[in-house]
Amino acid sequence: MTSSGNLRVHDGFEDEWPGSRATATEIVINLVRAGIALNARVSAFVQDYGLPSASSLGVLEVLRAEGGPLQPSDIARRIFTSRPALSGVLDSLQARGLVRRQAHPQSRRGVLVEITDEGTATIESVLPELHRAEAAWTGVLDEREQRELLDRLDKLQAMLLPEADRLWRSK
Repeated sequence: MTSSGNLRVHDGFEDEWPGSRATATEIVINLVRAGIALNARVSAFVQDYGLPSASSLGVLEVLRAEGGPLQPSDIARRIFTSRPALSGVLDSLQARGLVRRQAHPQSRRGVLVEITDEGTATIESVLPELHRAEAAWTGVLDEREQRELLDRLDKLQAMLLPEADRLWRSK
């Protein structure tokens, strides 16, 4: 590790793995690591508001923003998770009275999920505090650095997300 905390690959990495690029691998492992750390921060933050995870926050925000019920597959796609993983999150949110499931009116086997009034109140109390925390977390970067990071993430996501979306649809 360097003083900045970035993980590095060993000398000779490219010789050991022909066709690899050490920098590419370092970018991937450090982005994954940062994502895991950020998810842990958000999860710890929202747990103080009675939410079980960052994913549960995502579900509530998707439903709040939609303004009406959605199928679980639509929610899963919007928060970049699988249907099986979403099922557990929905179970937990429903047990807390934050969402409700109902039969889909056009599909005997289908289900719709909607946010409850309590779920709306919860997300609306969490978001202002979370947005202040986000400002603090990213405050180590000045405004120019934040914009540069967003531009670079946009480039990377433009390549990665269409493939990820295709993979999620095939499951």
